[in-house]
Amino acid sequence: MKKRGMGFASAWQGSNYHFGAVDSATVRIELAEDLRLRIGVAASDIGQGSTETICKIVSEAFGGYPLDCIEFLDPDTGVTPDGGATGASRFTEVVGSAALRAAGLLIETLRIAGSEIANCPPEEIVIRGHSLFGRGGVEVGLADVVRACRQMGLSLSRTASHQPPMTEPLDDLGQGYAVNQYAYATYIAEVEVDTNTGEVQVLRVSTFVDAGRIINQKGAEMQVDGGMAMGLGYALMEDLVQENGMVKTDTLATYLIPSVYDMPLEITYSFVGKPVPSNELGAKGMAELVVVPIIPAILNAIYDAVGARITELPATPERILLSLEDA
Repeated sequence: MKKRGMGFASAWQGSNYHFGAVDSATVRIELAEDLRLRIGVAASDIGQGSTETICKIVSEAFGGYPLDCIEFLDPDTGVTPDGGATGASRFTEVVGSAALRAAGLLIETLRIAGSEIANCPPEEIVIRGHSLFGRGGVEVGLADVVRACRQMGLSLSRTASHQPPMTEPLDDLGQGYAVNQYAYATYIAEVEVDTNTGEVQVLRVSTFVDAGRIINQKGAEMQVDGGMAMGLGYALMEDLVQENGMVKTDTLATYLIPSVYDMPLEITYSFVGKPVPSNELGAKGMAELVVVPIIPAILNAIYDAVGARITELPATPERILLSLEDA
């Protein structure tokens, strides 16, 4: 017999460095003669799509600069500024905020040169991609502005940094300002449990995430997918068995991980999207957060379906059948 149940769970996760560690990033942006924007920062994309997000931030700042004209240089502390570690759910907020500031400084330079050509104050200059617009809609090509910058001795390379509010270590009572930013999420899961075999199929999951302003919608959705896959494996199948200090489940035949067939048939995404005031972007990290709520949501759904409360992970078919006997 197969029975269905629903469960939900909420989670929060701190982002950025904690407990008094200094957290900052520095980004350099250059406008080359070929009108390509080059972003330099020693911060690595390890698969989460953060470089695309930084490029989108810069593109937006420049009024829709073509993404194929923006280049993210290979991270190298020898030639690019330090962006800090890729971790702590900090990349978008910390590196992105520094990139936005550097873009703003470069735009100020272009406005100064553009105002000389358009014969209007710099503050009236608006940049939209490869064009600048002055009073009365006068259009000035970016290439002309670049030449003007060279003639005026204005640098087309600008650098800026961002540092989130400083945290502090916890005191002996566990009190203190240890984390400067939290993201939040709630997941609702529907599962189907086979009472004969103990197998669980996650049918659908609805996700609700508060990560401030969402810079890259598709990237955020894919981050939820990846976190959900990771958490689903932890909830239902990944079991690191050790004996006398030796790992017994040391192959993918014994240490099971989710495949595409184990993922929910339907996933929906809802992002609060409300900007936060702690940085110019209005964003906060969500990378680690999205792993967490799927696990208790699945366990609660199993309980709702068959009345078995699983207290040890993973919730393997064997453990579910034993729990059914005790229910």
